[in-house]
Amino acid sequence: MSKTSSSSHLQPIIGSMLDATAPSPVGGLVAAQLLDKHYGLVGELSELTGERDENFRLKVRVGSELVLKVFGLSQPRGEAELLAAVLEHLSLHAPDLPVPRLIRSRDGLDTLRFVDSKGHERYAVLYSFLPGKQLIDTCRSETQYRQCGALLARTAIGLGNFVHPAMYRPVIWDLRNLAWLRPLIQQLDALPFEDFICAFIDEFAHSVSARLDRAPRQFVHNDFNARNLIVDAHDETRVTGVIDFGDAVHTARVADVAVGVIGQLSAPENAEVAFRAFVEAYQELSPLDTEELLLLPWLVAGRIVQNVTVTSWYRSRHPDEQHFTAFGPDFFAWRIEFAKHLCTLARSSG
Repeated sequence: MSKTSSSSHLQPIIGSMLDATAPSPVGGLVAAQLLDKHYGLVGELSELTGERDENFRLKVRVGSELVLKVFGLSQPRGEAELLAAVLEHLSLHAPDLPVPRLIRSRDGLDTLRFVDSKGHERYAVLYSFLPGKQLIDTCRSETQYRQCGALLARTAIGLGNFVHPAMYRPVIWDLRNLAWLRPLIQQLDALPFEDFICAFIDEFAHSVSARLDRAPRQFVHNDFNARNLIVDAHDETRVTGVIDFGDAVHTARVADVAVGVIGQLSAPENAEVAFRAFVEAYQELSPLDTEELLLLPWLVAGRIVQNVTVTSWYRSRHPDEQHFTAFGPDFFAWRIEFAKHLCTLARSSG
């Protein structure tokens, strides 16, 4: 694929999504003022990382912590309302699911609107903080793989009848939009593993995209990675929660499973075991059909290609941002080799 190939028809869509990554912080002082004024909350405030937004962890008292998510300058109101609606839906329809719980303002609002120091209209949502440690910081095991697979299935079941206008918005992380990576590649001076990535995108467009469009669809989490999964701080074999519905979208159900597989890949020697155990546990609660299973290796490889391309773009545009600091060529090298292996398997399976 040539870097000079035309993608002008995609530029407005890609531009609108990626503009949302531009730094536009309101800062901790403003966050504290919002919490005090609109929620009557005061406490110890610390900042968490975020791809497109600011996230503030508030410790009100021992054992009681909350997160204030302030949406980025270019993120529309619908995204804030979508998050609030998702959390409310799960609290009603899947109350046993270990996800954050929505906190309304003193005026009963689930989405807070405010004007920042530059006069821009901004939005924020407050929800409970899930204690524990991130999966990425733990010693991985087959017990974890299976618990995570089951948790993703439970999450998908809980979201199965969710409906909201914003769930159809374009998302760069939606595997159905893999071809949208081309404009990003054109903007990069250098992309690790570029030859494989460009060839993969072309093959995916030719052999996989139409099949994926026919796969069963629903609203899904779409970001079931190792930083969004929480385990017990004292027992790493216990997966205790899932966070971050910021990339949740209506897409192919099996794409959500592929994203979940990626979250289990921590070392080349356990990659196939992690893949198998995660998918087996998912299917015990929510079986995939034969065509979805045939698509799965393509989609796991596609998510690896997405991760390399999009994180490379972010790192080149925002070198001082910390959210993707750890995800450079060394992190992705063996994952690209695994993607090549999956492509070989997928071609032989039809």
